[in-house]
Amino acid sequence: MPGKHSNASPLHCTLSVMPATHSNAASGNSSSTSSVYSTRLTARLAATAQQNAADTSHGSEPLPANAKQTMCSKIHRHIRSRIGTLCLLLATVVVGLTTAHSYFHGQSDTPNCGMSYSRPRYIEQTEFGRSWTRYSAKYKLYLYREGGFDVHDQPFRIPVLFVPGNAGSHKQVRSIAAASSSAFVKMVGESPHLVDEGCVGYDFFTVGLNEELTALHGYSILEQADFVNDAIRYILSLYPKTRAKHQLSQTKMALPTSVVVVGHSMGGVVARTAFTLPNHIVGSIHAIFTLSTPHNNPTASLERHVEDVYNTINQFWRRGFRNGTLDDVSLVSIAGGNLDSMINSDYAFVGDLAPSRNALSVLSSGINDVWLSLDHQSILWCAQMAHKFSAMMVRIMDARQPTQLVPLDERMAVMRELLYPSIDGEVSEGVMDRPMGSESYRYVRLADNDEVKLHPVDVRALADNSQTRSRKARALHLLPLHKEGGYNGQVVQVLYDPQLFADQPFDASQTNAQLALLGCNRTSTHNIADADVNVLCTTLSIPKVTKLPLKRDGDDPNLPVHSLHYIEYPLSLDQYEYVGIEVPAKPGIQGFLQASLTDQPQATEKTIGNTQLLVQPLTIVPDQKLGVRSRIKLNVPEDPFIVYRTKLVLRRNPATALSQEAKFGPVVRQSDGRRFESKFWYDQHTLDLAIHGRGAYLPTDSEPSNKTVSSDMWDGLYVDVWADPGYYAGLELTLCINWYSSLNRMVKRYDMALLAMSFVWASLVLLHQLRVWNSDGKFPGPLQAIERLVRNGTLAGLVVAAGATPLVQGLVAHVMHDTWSTTTLVWWNNLFLGVRGGSIATVAVPALLVVIALGFVLCQAIVLTAVCALASWIGSHITTVNVKTAAVPGRALAATIAFVVFVSTFVPYQFAFLVIYLAQLITVVRTQILSHKTPNLAHYQLGLLLFWTSSLPYCAPELLVWVRNLSVLWFDDAPADHNLVSMVGYFALRMLASYNIVPRLRGSGVCVRRLRIVTYVCFAWAVMCAWVVCMRRPYVLYSVNNAVSAWLALVQFADIPLRLVQSAESTRSTDVALQPIRSTGCLLAESAATSPELYRNANSDEAISRKQR
Repeated sequence: MPGKHSNASPLHCTLSVMPATHSNAASGNSSSTSSVYSTRLTARLAATAQQNAADTSHGSEPLPANAKQTMCSKIHRHIRSRIGTLCLLLATVVVGLTTAHSYFHGQSDTPNCGMSYSRPRYIEQTEFGRSWTRYSAKYKLYLYREGGFDVHDQPFRIPVLFVPGNAGSHKQVRSIAAASSSAFVKMVGESPHLVDEGCVGYDFFTVGLNEELTALHGYSILEQADFVNDAIRYILSLYPKTRAKHQLSQTKMALPTSVVVVGHSMGGVVARTAFTLPNHIVGSIHAIFTLSTPHNNPTASLERHVEDVYNTINQFWRRGFRNGTLDDVSLVSIAGGNLDSMINSDYAFVGDLAPSRNALSVLSSGINDVWLSLDHQSILWCAQMAHKFSAMMVRIMDARQPTQLVPLDERMAVMRELLYPSIDGEVSEGVMDRPMGSESYRYVRLADNDEVKLHPVDVRALADNSQTRSRKARALHLLPLHKEGGYNGQVVQVLYDPQLFADQPFDASQTNAQLALLGCNRTSTHNIADADVNVLCTTLSIPKVTKLPLKRDGDDPNLPVHSLHYIEYPLSLDQYEYVGIEVPAKPGIQGFLQASLTDQPQATEKTIGNTQLLVQPLTIVPDQKLGVRSRIKLNVPEDPFIVYRTKLVLRRNPATALSQEAKFGPVVRQSDGRRFESKFWYDQHTLDLAIHGRGAYLPTDSEPSNKTVSSDMWDGLYVDVWADPGYYAGLELTLCINWYSSLNRMVKRYDMALLAMSFVWASLVLLHQLRVWNSDGKFPGPLQAIERLVRNGTLAGLVVAAGATPLVQGLVAHVMHDTWSTTTLVWWNNLFLGVRGGSIATVAVPALLVVIALGFVLCQAIVLTAVCALASWIGSHITTVNVKTAAVPGRALAATIAFVVFVSTFVPYQFAFLVIYLAQLITVVRTQILSHKTPNLAHYQLGLLLFWTSSLPYCAPELLVWVRNLSVLWFDDAPADHNLVSMVGYFALRMLASYNIVPRLRGSGVCVRRLRIVTYVCFAWAVMCAWVVCMRRPYVLYSVNNAVSAWLALVQFADIPLRLVQSAESTRSTDVALQPIRSTGCLLAESAATSPELYRNANSDEAISRKQR
C-alpha cells in the first residue's frame, strides 16, 4: 500500500541540507562528525520508514500475539535502566525507617520520673522598663512566688535568676523553685539556728525571652545575654530596701553583690555569654548551674553567628580561668544522658572549659537518689531531680557573705558530695564525721575466717547470747589482719542493708552513719582463736557511703528507692591486729551485712579490638575470686557510637545454692575515670553499655595542654558487679555490638553532617547533568543523573573515600604530632567529621552517611519531580503557557531595584532567597508543561531547583526569628541579615536563567575550553569545601552554593559573546563540513518530504532554544 506522502515531490538538495549544515557548522565539528551524524540519521529514517510501512499494512488488524510480551519487555528494560536508583531508594527507606525507629524506640533506658507539683505565682517586674534595658518591649522579668510558702511579693532572700532555653518559657522555673522553697522550710523547721548562719532561702527570678530559637540564631543569644546583665543589675538594686525591711535573723545579712544563675539548655550558654558583654558587672555572677546545656559545640550549626558566639565564649572562659578573672566562679553542668533527644549530652562536658576546682560535669543517671536518664524537658520537672537540686541549693547558701554563697572550695565540695558517687573519689575527699576515741570490749568472740556474714537470725542469736558490755545492744565482729607482706594494699569491703541500723521503719532519705569501723588490739594473752578475749578498739574514720539502688524498670517513681550501702576502706596502718565492725544486736531488726578483708581489688582488664566483636561475641571471666565487689575494665576507645550488648552470667555456689537464697540481686554499675557518666542496673542480666564521650571537635585553644586533650582523660570503661559471694561462686560477661541501638546515637551526633553530605551529592548531580549537556547535547533529569552516579562508580568511590578519610586523618596526626604546632594539630583534627575514638565506627559511620545522604537527595528529587509534574498537569488543563524568550527589561529592572531596597532595609536576605526559590519552583512547573517541546530546559530548571534545595535549612532559623520578632513589633535585626552579597548569586542566576538553558560549553575554542574547565573546578571546589570543612560548619554551604550559582550566572551571561565566537569558528569550518553533508542531502530532503514529523524530531532542543534567542 503506498504511503501517505508517496506522491510528494522531493525538495531540491540544496534546500534540504541547510538545517543540518547550519547545525554542524555552528557546532564546529569536523567532517568526520558530520559523516557519523548523517549515518545515524539515515539509519533512523530507514527504521521509521519500515515501522510506518508495517503500521500501514496492518491497518485495523488486531495486535500480534506477542503484544503483551513486548510491553513486558519494555517495562523490564525500564526497570533495568533504573535498577540502581530503585535499589538505592529501597536501601534508604529501610535504613531511614530503622534509624527513626531506633531513635524513638531503641533506648534501653526507661523514663521513670515522678511528677513534681507547685502553686506558682509570677509577678512581673513592671519597673524594669526602658530606663533599665532597651529590650523591655521584647523580653520580661518575673519574680516567682510559691503558694503556701512565699507570702511577701518583695524579694529579700538570696537572688536566683532562671534563664530558659531554646523556645523555652519563664514558667519552667516552677518545679525547682517550688522544691527549693519546700527544702528550705523543712531544713529551717528541723534546725532553726541555721537562719542565723545565713540560710534564709531563695528568691527565684525568671526571664521571659519570647520563646526565641536561640539554638539556631546567634544574634538572639547576644540579645538575651545583654538582657540578663540588665536584669541582674536591676535585681541587685532591689535589695538595699527590702533587706532592711525584712530582717530574718539577729545576724546581720550582707547586701547581695551577685546572683545565682540557673540555665536550662541554651539558657546556660546565654548565662556564660553574659560574662563577655560590655554591660556585665564584674562579680555579679559567682555560680552557674546548667541543665542539659550544650557547652562545647552548638547542637545545630545552621547559622554562622551561633558558631561565632560559641568560639568567643569558650575562648573567654578558658582564658578567664588562666588569668584569674574567673577564679571564684563555679560551673556545674548536669545532663540527661541517653533519653535526651534534643541535645547531644557529649557537649555537656565542661572538663575542657574549666579546671576541676571550679567545674564539674555529671549525667543524671549517676546522681544518688536520681539514678535516671532524663529527657530534655523532664530534667526540669522530674521530682527526683528537683529534690536533689534543691538539696544542693540549700546547702550552699550563706546570706552573710556578699556573694550569698559559701566559699568556692566548700561549695564545690558540697556539690561533689551530692552529685558524684563516693566510690569514684578518694577516701580523704569525704569521711563521715564521727567522734574519735577508744572503747574497751570484753568477751568478744573472734571470727573463724576473714569474712563476716550477718543476717537477722545471726544478729538475734548474738543479741540473746552476747556477753558484751557494748552500749545500745551493739555487737562487735572482728576480722583478723594478715601481717604477711604488711597491711598496705588490703581493703575492707562492707555491704549492708541500711534497715539493719534503722530504729524506725526504713526511710531512704535518711543518712545512716551508724556503722562503725574500729581498729582493735587484744589486751589479754589468749592465743586460742575462738576463745573469749578482751580487746581495746579505736574508732576509724569511715568513708562516704556509696548507695546501690535496688530499682527495676517500671517501679513506682513516687515511692522511695530502696538501696544498699557499700563502703570500701583501704588500710594503711599497721598498729592494729583486727578490724572491728560494730552492728546492732537486738531482737526484731531486719537487714543483712556482708564484709570481707581482701587484697586491693585489681580490675580484670580486657582490650577490645576494633573488629573483634564483628566476628564473634567476647566472653570475659574475671581471674580473681568473686568478692563483695568485682571490677572489670574494658579498654575500649572513647567512641560514643557503639552500644555494647552485655550478658551477665552468675555461677551459683553448689555448696550453698540449695540451702539458702541470695541476700540481694546483682547490682551492676558502669562508669569511667572522668566521673562524668555512671549508671546502675539492678537484677538485670542483659544490659546495654554505652558511653558519652567528649565532642568530636577539639577546642581551638593554643595551650600546650590541649595537644593531647583527646586521650589524656579517657582510660576505658569500668563495670562493677556487686553480688552475694555466699550464693554465687563466679561471674562472666559476654559482649557483642547492639547495632540497632547504635543507630540512634549516630543520628544525635551527625545529623548536621548529613546536610553537608547531601550538598555533596546535589553538586555532583548538577555537575553530571552539565557534563552530559556539554558532550551529548542532551540535559538529563536529576533521576537519570543519580542513576548514572550509582552505575559509574561514583557512589562506590565516595564510600571508600569516606571510610579512608578518618584513617588518613588519624595517621597524619599521629606522624606529625611532635612536628606540628598545637594550633595546626587541632585544625587538622577538626576537619571532616572530627575525632571520635578509634573503633570500627570511625570507618563505618562516614560510609553509611554517604549512602544515606544520596538516598536523601534521591527522595528530594522524587518529591520535586512528582510535585512539579502534578502542578504542570493541573496547569496544562487550566491555562496555556508560552515559553518566554527573555525577561522583560523593565520588569527585570524593577525586580532588581525592589530586591536591593528590601534586602538592604527591612527584609532579611533569607526571606529573599525563599522568594527566589518559590519563583524557581513556578518556573519549573511552567517548563514542565512545555517539556514535550523543550525537555532539556525543563530538566535544567529542575536541576537548579534541586541544587538550591540544599540551602533551605540555613534560611529557616532567621525566618522563624524574624517572624516572631514581627509579632512583638520588634524590628531591630542583625546587620548581617541585610547582606546583599549573600544573595547576589541566587538572584543573578534566577534572572538570567529564567526560561533559558545554560549554553553548551563544547568545542575546542580557547574561551569555551576555559569556561568549561573553570566550571568543573568550581563544582570540585564546592564538593571539597563540603567534604572537608562543612561537616562541622554546614552553614558555610549556603555561601558556597551562592558562589557556584554566581559562576553559573556568569556563564549564562557569557552566552551572547560565546555564540559570536562559536559563529566565527563555524564559518571557517563550513567548507570542510559541507562536502560530506551534501552526500546525504538528497536523502534528507526526501525524508523530510515523506516524513515531516520525523524530520522535526531530528532537530535538537538546542536549535529550538537558539531560534527563541
